[in-house]
Amino acid sequence: MRFVLKSTTSGQASRRLKEWIDRFMFHPCGPLAKIAKAVIVRQREMENTILSPFSNGKIEGTNNKIKLIKRRAFGYRNLNNFFTRLKLELGSSK
Repeated sequence: MRFVLKSTTSGQASRRLKEWIDRFMFHPCGPLAKIAKAVIVRQREMENTILSPFSNGKIEGTNNKIKLIKRRAFGYRNLNNFFTRLKLELGSSK
């Protein structure tokens, strides 16, 4: 699958993904065949994801930090305190 993820064009991604599916579709290891079938269902979306330069990793990381702060705090008396803590921990410029 790493080979597929390193594709640089849509044609290359499609070809490599098809090769990967063909290789694992009837694999003796059941879970691999199951994954290959799931990839077939989402093939178009996976190709688009491989070629897209966008990622939501930074947002996911920020959301994770917010949840961690909320968990550590055991609740705040008011929202202003919570937002102040978020700004302090996340390094907000405002």
